[in-house]
Amino acid sequence: MARVLCLHGLGGSGATMWPVVGTLNADDHEVLAPTLPGHGGLPDELVGVGWQDWVDAAAGWPADVVVGQSMGAMVALTLAAQGRCRGVVAINPLAADPDAIDGLEWRISRGHEWLDVGSSTVGEFALERVPLTALLSMHQGIAALNLGSVTAPVLIVTSANDDVVDPASSDLVAAALSGSVQRLTLHHGGHVATLDTDRDTLCRAVRAFVASA
Repeated sequence: MARVLCLHGLGGSGATMWPVVGTLNADDHEVLAPTLPGHGGLPDELVGVGWQDWVDAAAGWPADVVVGQSMGAMVALTLAAQGRCRGVVAINPLAADPDAIDGLEWRISRGHEWLDVGSSTVGEFALERVPLTALLSMHQGIAALNLGSVTAPVLIVTSANDDVVDPASSDLVAAALSGSVQRLTLHHGGHVATLDTDRDTLCRAVRAFVASA
């Protein structure tokens, strides 16, 4: 059996990954879906928290396979780049985006502090606004990640109807990896694929990947 770490996205919580956790627990894997630093409470608790805090927290639980949603996918690939796991499932990953960094730095320099994201449409327990500093830290961390150093097998899952992360990001991430890459496209539902319409398809794919890792 494998040790599997499941990581949510920016603003989410460990509950985002519960369908995946339930599927893997049924196969007697040892599974953890932590709520990353600054998450799970009030938006103000995310102020002053950033990329390295999330990576350090994830690295504190040794895992064979890391399953990540959105930002969690990029933290998972960071762990793989450090040789900390033998497989990654990256769900709706974000490619490096210098324009996003420039835009966020511009907004912060002019006194803007928050991004309002609204309430979840799929019942995710998530923050309805996030500090721009946390968003900037995430993008800077992703930009610093050398995806070419990831040699472990990766399953990239892409929601074709994602309205948060451009599905083309998955193509850019896949092209930069050095190891074997499997692809799965989900044709229904949106960004938070673990909780949306195609979650059963996703969970079956994660189950098969973990079994083969």
